[in-house]
Amino acid sequence: MFKHALRLPFRLLGIPLYLDLTFLIILPLLAWLIARQIEPFITLFHLPVSPGALNEGLLPYALGLAAALALFISVVIHELGHAIVARRYGVETERITLWLLGGMAQFKKMPTQRGAEAVVAIAGPITSGLLAALGGLLLWVVPERWPALLFVVAYTTFMNIALALFNLIPALPLDGGRVLRSLLAMRMPRMRATQIAATISRVLAIALGVVGIVSLNIFLILIALFIYIAVAAEARFELADELLSGLRVQELMSSPVIAMPATMSVGDLLARMLRDARHAYPVHDEGGEFIGMITLKGLQNAEPDAPIGDYLSELPERIDPQASAADLLEMMGRQDEPRVLVMPEKGPVLGIITRTDLYRALQLLTGRAPAPGH
Repeated sequence: MFKHALRLPFRLLGIPLYLDLTFLIILPLLAWLIARQIEPFITLFHLPVSPGALNEGLLPYALGLAAALALFISVVIHELGHAIVARRYGVETERITLWLLGGMAQFKKMPTQRGAEAVVAIAGPITSGLLAALGGLLLWVVPERWPALLFVVAYTTFMNIALALFNLIPALPLDGGRVLRSLLAMRMPRMRATQIAATISRVLAIALGVVGIVSLNIFLILIALFIYIAVAAEARFELADELLSGLRVQELMSSPVIAMPATMSVGDLLARMLRDARHAYPVHDEGGEFIGMITLKGLQNAEPDAPIGDYLSELPERIDPQASAADLLEMMGRQDEPRVLVMPEKGPVLGIITRTDLYRALQLLTGRAPAPGH
């Protein structure tokens, strides 16, 4: 997910911020929609503003863009609320991504303490509620002679209330769904709690989809589809996490590591790939130190006589051989690279694990695991 996101050249509280390409589409569309609804919004917010004063020339579109940007800034602050509370449990946030349906904070892992997921999840709606309260105070302070600012503050306040309430819907992966799952997990196994929360989420997703179709609301339909698809992925991840929880990384790795010298020709490597049925190898220099990865994709248009050292990509992430296979699953889930090097903090590379290795292990474990719910 978010493979085509653009990273912004700054961090917020040390967290990288990304813009998915869908965000670049929805931002101008949302700005245009707001601009076309200035008068209804003024009536809805009960603003002491003459609608005509905000509908002259390009002003509605400038207001629409300002209100849309303010909304997405509020979404980022909502996600920062999650991140700050997660840090209290020792969990770091890898990135925050703005996309078509809002924002998403990606954690390295979810806190494992009882009830911690609920606390981290509820922090988002609480943050949005506090922003709405701040907006309400500003509406008392901003003078009526500044109608444009009044409109933007009123719109942002209203949307923060909507954001808080929407995220409290008890459907995964929304905050309300995570709170529900966390509270259920305090009374039963987490897998069972996930199954119950997933069932509720699917029902709510179908209900939202029906309402969206009847009301011709494309956003509700998209949200319903997102929830329905995402909750299935959430349930699969929890099952995989449970199956792998008793295994160590060293039990899954392929060893010894087959590495190629940087001086090897592209033609020789392609012949080796065909013989071994492999698509990638670590590459070492003359001293035997790993300096990168060579992949079949990276060799496109390469000269057959050229050294493979000219076409290297970065080495993948590394994981300790004694780490839990469940930690490996989380690492694989948050990165685009389909392989991980296995090595201790101080020591040589012991092996390599690909997504195929992980999926094969899950298939074997699923074959001998009891069916979910039994």
